[in-house]
Amino acid sequence: MCDRMARGLKRWAAIAGAAAVLLAVGGGLRADEPKTYEVVVKKDSYKFDPASVVLEVGDAVQWVNADVRRHLMSSVPGTGAGDQLEIFCDNFFPEKTCEHTFNTPGRYPYFCFIHRQMVGEVIVLER
Repeated sequence: MCDRMARGLKRWAAIAGAAAVLLAVGGGLRADEPKTYEVVVKKDSYKFDPASVVLEVGDAVQWVNADVRRHLMSSVPGTGAGDQLEIFCDNFFPEKTCEHTFNTPGRYPYFCFIHRQMVGEVIVLER
């Protein structure tokens, strides 16, 4: 009886292990769940990396300032819904992040007010 229990426990442990691997590989996310994309400003690069991000409605972008300088980032006026700026990160200091969720399809070009050569674009598609 003890051998039978031991074999049963080993079988359940193997099944649980396989399930854990499947969850780890699949990430546990369904394909339709919102995602977050990362854009980094690297030290002394004066650019957004990647410069262009394509995502779907409901997804987000997180900008990471890995530079030693402050940046002030905004979308181009008139590209958001109504009169509001779609993207505006005024406290984008070194080692800080700024995140925005996009709820409307479209093209959202953005730039740094301080370093105008820094430009990027978020392209939002229907889900």
